[in-house]
Amino acid sequence: MSKAERIFQLAQEVAAAYDLLNARRAGSGDSYTREVVNHLKSLVIEEYGAGITNQFLSKANRQSVDFWLEDEQTILEVEYSMWSSDPLLEKEVFKALLAKDAGKDVRHLILIGDPGSVRRWQTPTPQSVIEWVERHQQIRVQIWELAEGGRLTKMATEPTGAGVNEN
Repeated sequence: MSKAERIFQLAQEVAAAYDLLNARRAGSGDSYTREVVNHLKSLVIEEYGAGITNQFLSKANRQSVDFWLEDEQTILEVEYSMWSSDPLLEKEVFKALLAKDAGKDVRHLILIGDPGSVRRWQTPTPQSVIEWVERHQQIRVQIWELAEGGRLTKMATEPTGAGVNEN
């Protein structure tokens, strides 16, 4: 199992333990989501050390990424509420581009989102961004979707617009 897959597994477990998906629907808000993400980061630090969380990949700005897996050439961002952030994809792609411009060998950008996020990003505009960044910058963008009820499934958007694959 790769580090990215393990972090995804931990994200699913933490979301289930906190009942995050139901709590958000009940209006728990951003502070609760931050608490859950911080707990996930602490688990990742316990497992892999502090060198991969909250990394600043470009000295030109103070944009951090949730996880930088240098040995996997992967930026991994956790966004439990992808439905509420319209420019999220573009923002995360831009952070990856800035990191690459700063000399980081970024080849993968993985966004972990809530149920329904894969379907949302299959519309033409996000797909065109995903396809452009792979074609011009050789960065593969994937959306890994958390499952309701703690079932562990990974769904990835394919840069070619091929649809959703169960892995």
